[in-house]
Amino acid sequence: MAEVYQKELQEAAETLRRGGLVAFPTDTVWGILARLEDEAACRRIYALKGRGEEKPLQVLVTDLESALKLVDLGKLRDKFLRLAEAFWPGGLTVVVPGRDIPPWISRDGSVGLRMPDHRLLRELLRRVGGYAAATSLNRSGEPPVRTEKEAREFGVDYVFPGEALGLASSVVDLRTGEVLREGAIPKEALLPYLQDV
Repeated sequence: MAEVYQKELQEAAETLRRGGLVAFPTDTVWGILARLEDEAACRRIYALKGRGEEKPLQVLVTDLESALKLVDLGKLRDKFLRLAEAFWPGGLTVVVPGRDIPPWISRDGSVGLRMPDHRLLRELLRRVGGYAAATSLNRSGEPPVRTEKEAREFGVDYVFPGEALGLASSVVDLRTGEVLREGAIPKEALLPYLQDV
């Protein structure tokens, strides 16, 4: 599959490297991506969405190794690894204490991580260092865009062709054991992994 999309992957990676925004049809909903380290690009995401900067961006990772570079898990390590093994790649965002997470991603130093179940997206992430800042492609308070045509009307720098596959991700906060949003993965499936073992 990645062989077919070499040109698109290259263009998307170059767009991110030069500070641009990429719209991508993920395994959940259409997303908008920027390089995590690029403050100006991340702030553009907030402006495009009309979103308050107090709401954190999530971080998409290509693999577990990339995720572990961004976290300071301490006692949460085993619980995090069990969740990742059970639900990654897939529709689960896990909020944990971050390591050197810039304030334009999250003001409290936490980080919400997800490994998408989408080979092309993981390949794009690999090409830009293993991870990228991301959020759903929509105006704040409105549903995510549904089609490539709608994505092209959003004013991003590059739109990766395709269609998004479904529901928004579920979100858990491992610091508190809470399910913050029920989405692609049912709450009942998550709760056993959030309890103390």
